[in-house]
Amino acid sequence: MKKTIKIVFIGLYFSLWGLGNAVMAQEAFRISGKITGYEENSLGVTIYKNWVEEPIEYDLKLDKKKQFILETVLEDIAYIDINIGEYGFYQWKIEPKDNIVLNADYHDFRNTLKISGEGSAKFQYFLEQEKKFTTEKDWDYELQNLRKISRKGYFDLTNYLKTEQINLLNKYRIDLSENFYMLQRADIIGKYYNSELGFLMFHNIFSKEEIKTFDLKIINPKTQAKSLEFGIFIEQLIDNTNATAKKYPEDKLVEIEAIKDYFESLDLVERPLLERIIATKVIQFIEKEGATEENKLMVGSFKNYAKNQSYINAILKKINKYQQVETGRTVKNFILPDIKGNLISLKDFRGKNVILVNFASWCGPCVQDLEHLKVVINYFKETNDLVLIAVSTDTREDFENFVKATKVFAIYLNAFDSEEYKQNFNTEFLPNFLLIDKSGTIIIDKIEEPSLDEGRSLIRQIESLIYKK
Repeated sequence: MKKTIKIVFIGLYFSLWGLGNAVMAQEAFRISGKITGYEENSLGVTIYKNWVEEPIEYDLKLDKKKQFILETVLEDIAYIDINIGEYGFYQWKIEPKDNIVLNADYHDFRNTLKISGEGSAKFQYFLEQEKKFTTEKDWDYELQNLRKISRKGYFDLTNYLKTEQINLLNKYRIDLSENFYMLQRADIIGKYYNSELGFLMFHNIFSKEEIKTFDLKIINPKTQAKSLEFGIFIEQLIDNTNATAKKYPEDKLVEIEAIKDYFESLDLVERPLLERIIATKVIQFIEKEGATEENKLMVGSFKNYAKNQSYINAILKKINKYQQVETGRTVKNFILPDIKGNLISLKDFRGKNVILVNFASWCGPCVQDLEHLKVVINYFKETNDLVLIAVSTDTREDFENFVKATKVFAIYLNAFDSEEYKQNFNTEFLPNFLLIDKSGTIIIDKIEEPSLDEGRSLIRQIESLIYKK
């Protein structure tokens, strides 16, 4: 789950220039507009500044006239998702100084959509690209279904589509910045390179010699690191090279060192992109396993290796968050509302052992785990010292509807409006659990999955850790 930041910019001009000298080197990005006939009260915007740091998600409130506005600062070109009910624009690009105005009638969205303002040529380009390569004929779908044709036929088709895509981009070039043009070109090339790599893997004909099929130096290093599609292609190339030739073993630390040695020694991947890929892998290990000693070693190794401070900061932020909830630490207190609006503190349960679960009603595995936690709580009910606290990240309405419908006994709290709680308890990934003892110490930060065997393994784990059976 992504980090959510609530924004309440309703028909107001929000100036960011008074935030100090650190902001002055940046530029404002602004998007505003009006969606008539739209029954919802908000729309969603997500901005990806790079592919290591967490994206920022905005909940844009609409005023009574169905107008919205967002202004934020950007240092460089970025990617954006815009969600308006059933309509959406994904992985479009925005730049500092853009002032995009978007107007439409929701009931006839595609035909009434009008985009204007500084930087809008990019959006006009994306609309035509979507129409030509997705709406009129979904070429991504076609490529997936044509993998059984000959190699020559498949590569001829990808080269044709790549050329057509770049021709369309060239049509708009006079109205586009050089940064946007180069980044979009990298995304086009990366996308079709990845399709070709998929074809080779599908037919089990990928090899060291096949790497020469791809011109890896066609994109400059800075653009490589920024490009979503070219980065995905290189990640797949690295993983498939290992799968085919076993260039590095299954040990995480050795794997990362071997990736650096192998791909740098052959001069296959530019360093800025390699740093991004390794940073992403380190973060994935942390998210999967927490602040283990091995993961801490990887963080230290990356810190010494990398030059991109943003990547280093993102990894340090991630490991620090997991260290806050690692086994043996005193859990941070929180105060959250229950279904009646009463404020409940974790300290209220000192003297009780606590299973703390973070969940959301839209999360299928969360709901399954809660069902099986009912079995666990019932098993220990006679001890009268084990409490289940279930913290929801849902909106207040969804939270209330879920609690009213559920039959699982728990103390239900809502953290939708608490950024502090969501930061301290890693609610980006759901469900997650903590087992906390009577003194407020985290007994373990990785409990047995409740739905794995209907709660039996978790019961044995709790008996071993709390009741010493």
